[in-house]
Amino acid sequence: MLTVRLSIYYNDSMNAFSVTYLGTAAAEGLPAVFCNCPTCVAARKSGGRNVRTRSQILICDDLLIDFPMDTYMHALHNGLDLSRVKHVFITHSHMDHCYAQDFTMHGAPYAHDMTEPNVHLYGNADVLAVFAEQTRREMHADIASTVRLHRLSPYERTQADAYTVTALPARHTVGEDCLTYLVEKHGKRFLQLNDTGILPDDVYDRLRDMTGHIDAVSFDCTYGYYRRGEGGRHMGAPDAADERDKLAARGLVDADTKYILTHFSHNGGLNHDELCEKVRPLGFLVAYDGMKIEL
Repeated sequence: MLTVRLSIYYNDSMNAFSVTYLGTAAAEGLPAVFCNCPTCVAARKSGGRNVRTRSQILICDDLLIDFPMDTYMHALHNGLDLSRVKHVFITHSHMDHCYAQDFTMHGAPYAHDMTEPNVHLYGNADVLAVFAEQTRREMHADIASTVRLHRLSPYERTQADAYTVTALPARHTVGEDCLTYLVEKHGKRFLQLNDTGILPDDVYDRLRDMTGHIDAVSFDCTYGYYRRGEGGRHMGAPDAADERDKLAARGLVDADTKYILTHFSHNGGLNHDELCEKVRPLGFLVAYDGMKIEL
């Protein structure tokens, strides 16, 4: 049976830019850790694309967006060399996006012959505070020196080797400057918009002034096909369609842009194929663990 693995991919001779959805679930996973609702029971039985680990995105092979507790499993399932990752951009401090303990093993005696000796971790003030708290007991000084921490604020632009990464304000947790990211490399742009609710118009206005055409946009779809509307910290597919319209109105996306949904909860009540069928008229692709998209 042929498995199609989609990717935003350009080979090295054409300025490579690939995006892999390592995990596509909300915090509880799918099936959820302790849940026996019909959606979770069916996912356990059917497996395949209905089983989702916590959300994480790999850009090419050296930049990660988020670092959940499932990162080690993602590396095993996808044959990754995690020591190749040089840059990790964290959206916010929740444990399904910021699991810092694994960084205490970023060096000897836990790791040898790493491809890259150092890794740069970027996030808001809460992310850095959680990192310090979670690693305080086990972080050796010689390993700590290999993990370079960088505090980011909304609208801050970072040059990370060949990447230009712009932090945008998310609407997610009250009291925390949660972030989403625009990643640019060799003229290609990928906008990550999971773990956010409806964004204020001024965010899109600022984004319009800061960048050009976006090649792919990844939207939050925690609520499945339900509309969450204003005031929420996540979205459903109808909300994502509204946000896409805001981007289009500002000339940031067009018919050539790819639109992907990710970060799914069992509370959405739909399996993978059912959600694909529901959102097809809206023009969305539904991400699954290990999925890549080819532009």
